Amino acid sequence: MNEVANAEPADVEIRPGVRRPDWSVVTLPAAGEALRARSSSRSGLIDCWLVALNPAEDLVWRRALVLFADLGRAPRTAEIAADARLGEESVGHILKTLQHHDLVGLFEGDGRIVTAYPFTDRTTGHIVNLGARRLNALCAIDALGAGAMHQRDAVVESRCRVCAGPIRIATADLGRAVSTISPPETVVWYDTSYDGSAASSCCTRIAFFCSDGHLNGWLRASGGRSGRRLSVEEALQVGRALFAPVLAEATAPREEKSERRRIAQV
Repeated sequence: MNEVANAEPADVEIRPGVRRPDWSVVTLPAAGEALRARSSSRSGLIDCWLVALNPAEDLVWRRALVLFADLGRAPRTAEIAADARLGEESVGHILKTLQHHDLVGLFEGDGRIVTAYPFTDRTTGHIVNLGARRLNALCAIDALGAGAMHQRDAVVESRCRVCAGPIRIATADLGRAVSTISPPETVVWYDTSYDGSAASSCCTRIAFFCSDGHLNGWLRASGGRSGRRLSVEEALQVGRALFAPVLAEATAPREEKSERRRIAQV
């Protein structure tokens, strides 16, 4: 729980002028410390993310996430291909590349998407309400960052990891601010462990707690964990920094039709 938090921030330009994490939204010291601790302890994940995607991979990644929110479930390969106007086989290969970068998780049997951070088709106990859609999020941070990613207000429903008491958080300003927190003493544990896949390692431990008392008791029972205690406001900043850039337009946007035509000719 006491990693050195002053490591140099690691980020990547995911498209022209758009960097992830977006350090410009991080104003609370604890949020910055959590992101720096993440960079220093999750070297495997950072190594995956620091490889910029090519235009085809970036297009498939973005369209998969947009479809996930629109459909309320993981999109199928054929649906992504039709939406992106790319060949289904090409999209299948790209999804495997995205899985290598730990941006999506695929079902081993048929290669379909199960997870595309921040969303998953699996039941996790973290629900994000985006309009009429109720989506499962991988963890507390993912749930809080989903609204900012889609530039929409969201309502997050979860439960305390210790007592299972209900927790409800609403966002405002298109997902960029906290509107209401119930119960008001709610805190977040931001776990920084990593073992090849965020979905199966740190995400299983990044959770909401109804109070500091319950978080501290859980930490003692866990025998010590690597991570940070965050207020909901601090956790939202971490979520924004990680997820708001994902669907952000490039500062010099490519003309979409021309880009699709160029990709299809590769």
